[in-house]
Amino acid sequence: MLVLDASAAVAVFLNLGPGAGNIRLRISLPGESLHVPQLFDVEVLHMLRRHSLRGTLSGYREDAALGGLRDMRLSRYSHTPFLDRVWELKDNLSAYDAAYVALAETLSAPLVTTDARLARAPGIRAEVEVYG
Repeated sequence: MLVLDASAAVAVFLNLGPGAGNIRLRISLPGESLHVPQLFDVEVLHMLRRHSLRGTLSGYREDAALGGLRDMRLSRYSHTPFLDRVWELKDNLSAYDAAYVALAETLSAPLVTTDARLARAPGIRAEVEVYG
């Protein structure tokens, strides 16, 4: 069981950085299940849009990334139950990052990310695996 953040998913979809292959291997281990807050899809689209506007994402790669997002087997969770914990983390994390952390804490699952800053944030009670 893993919590996957949007940065890790986009790294896989676009084969970005040295950690993309390792993330791909980590999330595809036999029996592994992926869990995300509902905001995951919108956050991934936001990141893909940024790449598209910069001109670093071709039409083919856009289609492949969107297809990858659609095809991912994910358990999605409402972030409403985590509002209090997200707020507790407000001094150290964005609400978006805190939603992933709160889900990982609740599920007692590692959080997979490319964001080293997130992993160093004080007050996190979940294991964070940083790739990249």
